[in-house]
Amino acid sequence: MIKNYLPKKALKLISEGAILVDVRCEAENKFVGRVPGSILIPWLDEPEWEVDEDEFIKTFSRFDIDKDAEIILICRSGYRSDDAGKCLVKNGFTNIAHVVSGFEGDLDEEDQRGNVNGWRHDGMPWIQC
Repeated sequence: MIKNYLPKKALKLISEGAILVDVRCEAENKFVGRVPGSILIPWLDEPEWEVDEDEFIKTFSRFDIDKDAEIILICRSGYRSDDAGKCLVKNGFTNIAHVVSGFEGDLDEEDQRGNVNGWRHDGMPWIQC
């Protein structure tokens, strides 16, 4: 089971030792911004833009993260992080959560992100690379 956290709860747990993994693509991480100290492991990325669960797990394993460690995933709006979390659970990770509103949050009435909710909207720390 994947736990759902809002940004403030996720930040609190990260400050207590949880590991934050950003599953957005490299371009999002570079041009939109990132959470300081997060680990970037894209769920999908260019040039294929297709999910390869085996490759994701292979890349994830390079970071030597204990399968029982508290891992919090973040993406743009919460969908990719949920899918990546399910993949981790399927591969034996036991303590997975994700930021339900993501880094940029949900779309507003004008189809723009960052105005409703999300990591940046909620005032959590982030940097522009």
